[in-house]
Amino acid sequence: MDENILSAISTVGFPIVVSCYLLVKFQATLDSFSNKVDELILELRNGYYYFNRPDNAA
Repeated sequence: MDENILSAISTVGFPIVVSCYLLVKFQATLDSFSNKVDELILELRNGYYYFNRPDNAA
C-alpha cells in the first residue's frame, strides 16, 4: 500500500494525489449531504402546500 502511494506521488505529484484522496474520502459525506438537502426541499414543499391550502384560509 505504501509503495503504491509513494509511486503515485512521484509520478503525478503530491497535490494531485491529495486531491484524489480527498475526493474519494469525502464522497460518502457529500452523498449524505445531498440526500439530506433533497429531504429538506421535500419537507419545505410539503409545508408550503399544507399552509397555503384553500381550507386553511382564515
